Amino acid sequence: MDERRMFERFKVDFPIKFVKKGDSKEGTGRMIDISASGGGLIITAEELSPSIDLEMWLFIPDNHEPLYTNGHVIWTKKIKENLYRAGVEFNKVDFMGVSRALRIFRQRSE
Repeated sequence: MDERRMFERFKVDFPIKFVKKGDSKEGTGRMIDISASGGGLIITAEELSPSIDLEMWLFIPDNHEPLYTNGHVIWTKKIKENLYRAGVEFNKVDFMGVSRALRIFRQRSE
């Protein structure tokens, strides 16, 4: 299988909060992998349909404010009842924000 990703993905584990654009209902989940262009989420309670636009706050455990970003859902998959996995593409590459997550990743793997 050909690898089509432009940026390498790294395993992480931190909480996120998201809001569907145009909707005030908040959702929560966990970011389980991240790259400069997107990430993988585990979401409870609600499946997100592909192409939904999201506002997201990533709670990176580095004693800074949550990282705010926008993106859209590329794919979703039901893992089990009320538990879903989703792939999200960030609308804008935020190298500084992703570098915060990677610093935590490196510290934990040393």
